[in-house]
Amino acid sequence: VFNAGSLFIFAGQDTTSHALSRILDVLAHHPEEQGKLRDEIRAARKANDGKEFDYDTLNGLPYLDAVCRETLRLHAPVTSLNRM
Repeated sequence: VFNAGSLFIFAGQDTTSHALSRILDVLAHHPEEQGKLRDEIRAARKANDGKEFDYDTLNGLPYLDAVCRETLRLHAPVTSLNRM
């Protein structure tokens, strides 16, 4: 029996883990960019009094956004989509 809900949950989990793995791999191969990202996160954490980030704070980190977008551009989790 085909269960579309289970398929979408699995597919979403797989693409998310793939994207995170690729981001970490790209950062490991580019230590200068890793340092820039670390500096941005440390500055934001200091400005946030060491508390965990909420969505808006995390969304407001431009270098983090750039790293995520560039990694997804270079290594898309879903390379093709067949339409029916």
